[in-house]
Amino acid sequence: MKRESVNNPAEGSIPPKDRPLMRNAIVSFMMLGAMIGGGATVFADEDDHEKDFGRKVQHELSARSEQLFGVGRPVAASALGPYTAADTANAVEVAKGLTVSVISNVTDQQADMIAFWPDDEHPTHVFVCVENFFSGNNPNTISVQRVALNGNPNSNVETIIKGISSCDPIKRTPWGTLIVGEESGADGSLYEIFDPLGITGASPVVVSDRITGAVSDPARVVKRQAAGSLSWEGIVILEDGTMYFGDENRPSSGKAGGGVFKFVPAVPYLPGSGPISNLSQSPLVNGAIYGMRLGTRSGNTDYGQGSEIGKGIWLPINPATFADGSGNIILRKAQLALGLTGYYRPEDMDRDPVAAEDHIVRVCWTNTGRMTNGVNSAVENGANYGEVLCLVDEPNSSAVSGAAPLVTRFLNGDPDANHFDNVAFQPKTGNLVILEDGEAAVLNSDGSLKELRGNDIWMCLPDGTDRDLLTDGCIRIVSIKDTDAEATGVIFTASGRSAYVNLQHRATGQGALLKISGFRVSRHD
Repeated sequence: MKRESVNNPAEGSIPPKDRPLMRNAIVSFMMLGAMIGGGATVFADEDDHEKDFGRKVQHELSARSEQLFGVGRPVAASALGPYTAADTANAVEVAKGLTVSVISNVTDQQADMIAFWPDDEHPTHVFVCVENFFSGNNPNTISVQRVALNGNPNSNVETIIKGISSCDPIKRTPWGTLIVGEESGADGSLYEIFDPLGITGASPVVVSDRITGAVSDPARVVKRQAAGSLSWEGIVILEDGTMYFGDENRPSSGKAGGGVFKFVPAVPYLPGSGPISNLSQSPLVNGAIYGMRLGTRSGNTDYGQGSEIGKGIWLPINPATFADGSGNIILRKAQLALGLTGYYRPEDMDRDPVAAEDHIVRVCWTNTGRMTNGVNSAVENGANYGEVLCLVDEPNSSAVSGAAPLVTRFLNGDPDANHFDNVAFQPKTGNLVILEDGEAAVLNSDGSLKELRGNDIWMCLPDGTDRDLLTDGCIRIVSIKDTDAEATGVIFTASGRSAYVNLQHRATGQGALLKISGFRVSRHD
């Protein structure tokens, strides 16, 4: 996502939520403080533990980080900037036991989300969306890049797609293609890419008209009108091609913020049937779109502002009613007309892998909110700290889409942890990693600059067997010393022991792709 044009960037800390965990007595004790926990606080005064139960919980999360999170001592506070040196590996501070290696120094400075290729177990390449924004058409804009993981970090990047505006989400599909989306407003489109290794940097595919979907190589890249148009960011794809996604939009003058949608293919993909041989075989060719409207009263009548969690329904969206002259289905118009539930800038979205093992569809996403200044500034004009919500799509034979949504809160932001953006579940553990995208300038009460603090990356435990539905606690595992930059597109390998992340718009004027290794993986059962 793009940073807002506000005063400065922020930082983070706090708790999310997932599956039951087996812990010793002290961990059970910690669960009671889940709503209070969130930072890795180190105490100078032992008496603080007894005076403030929430601080004791924070202390225990830090002290037991290796047992609970699989990392050593957390990063105690956001890194201070600026850091402008060319050595990207030192542009971040990491928890004890984690190591940083530079995969590429030459990604575009707006490189955002990441997809592994050909799989998550033994990837040879990653593909990244490049968030270069423009309005109208610009066939020279770098939009999708391919990075060779074993190549020279100073020359291992090729541009394969141009002409997409503000490319943000990118996902590998179960049928062997890539999809990318435009975070570019109500007319943002979804594109599908076939044979991405076969597209050369010398001859990239060019999108010459975003509205009509005209491209230079329609056998390799096609616009997926059937999925609708909006500001794309969070996407989750199920094995059969069913897709969950959100509209990265804010509320405005009484209009609801971004909605959450579901696409159900007319011809589902048969899991395990192998890659498709051409784009006409994709399940994204045609299907039905549904919008989420929460409201638990009989007949779903208590929908609207105030009904942002709880149970609800999926409403079918008639493409003909909301299509423009080129056949693009403008989902923002459908949201307003149907009273769909809105959120403050829904961002990245990921599927819970532990729930998936039990055949439960559970996806979690961030609502960024709005912060005008850096962490714990004396001046803050937004204070909408952001949050993480989770949706379980419960099977329901009487529902028009075959399921009904249930949304709960997993994490509430605070002055220290806020402005959440990208998320990724760690395989096998159910831990959720959350990236911040906030302002860096921390201000004094008179508005003067106090210091620059970098954005953070947090790791949060699943929810345990305690009473609430929130994370059992979070720790700070990475902080960005380069306060011109932000971390984007975090993604784990299949083992859960390594993660890849982009550093967007570094002080050097370049992007960078990092690998963070050393995560211990202990299943929370």
